[in-house]
Amino acid sequence: MRLAFYALVAAVLALLGTPAHAISGKELLRQCEALEKGAVLKGQSVTIPAGRDPGECWAYMSAVQDFAGTVEQEGGPSILGACVPAETTRLDIIRAFTKYARMHRSDLDVRATAIIIQALSQAYACRPAG
Repeated sequence: MRLAFYALVAAVLALLGTPAHAISGKELLRQCEALEKGAVLKGQSVTIPAGRDPGECWAYMSAVQDFAGTVEQEGGPSILGACVPAETTRLDIIRAFTKYARMHRSDLDVRATAIIIQALSQAYACRPAG
């Protein structure tokens, strides 16, 4: 767990020291595949592999997880347009993204957020009220 924390801190510090740019779906897929290959899950604890790519995926998806839980109105969809259950883990969100991105490789030259919105909308579709 301590290694995961240091990897996250290193990723955040690296991001703070670089100019802002929009990450592409292709870049995020590469980063998240590196995380998936080396992530170790023990109970509720996830240890992510060392390195910039896994750390950046983890940090990026932390923000996605936060946005996914932000509900515009009670019973309404999140601001990402998906109904992600509260018990969904960050690793679940990463897997939903990578699964979708692998199936749509030719569409990944856009901002990662555009791909994430589509991936989460597909994986966690909102059910009509009724």
